[in-house]
Amino acid sequence: MMNNEKITFSVDIGILNKKDVEDSSEMAEEFFEMESKPDEMPASEENKKFILEKIPECDNVIREDGKIIGFSFIIPCNKDIMERFLSNKISERELFEEVKSKINYENFDTIYLCSSFIKEGYRGRGLSIQGSVKSIKKIIADREIKPILFAWTQTKEGEKSVKRTAKELGFELRIK
Repeated sequence: MMNNEKITFSVDIGILNKKDVEDSSEMAEEFFEMESKPDEMPASEENKKFILEKIPECDNVIREDGKIIGFSFIIPCNKDIMERFLSNKISERELFEEVKSKINYENFDTIYLCSSFIKEGYRGRGLSIQGSVKSIKKIIADREIKPILFAWTQTKEGEKSVKRTAKELGFELRIK
């Protein structure tokens, strides 16, 4: 992991604003193209508002000298939703809709490592892993919990990243 004073994480600063959510959502859409995939969680205004108001620590915006270079996004979840998602009984979009109505920081026992993206030129430094680890530590800080992590990896780099995140935390990982 790198220790570079110019790199900041929104979860460390404790500030996530509407522009951060807009910027990370735009970056996610450019890379993952969720809008064209009906099973994936869309970057809708309703979803962005939920993230900002209910789970701001989960959208960890990464900057260098104030300029956004990436993000990591996790979603607190529960075992029932996780199992149905991993067995293809519900889509990512449906997972998030259920989370919005059922899950909060007091009742989750799993965490979906939803997505992360780092701009070229900054990759290979462990930034997305740091972002996910920082967010996870933040949302479990006041609880005696060792959540199961789960992910739907779409790239080799993504799979490597979620495996390293789980290893660093010492948590179980399940991959779809």
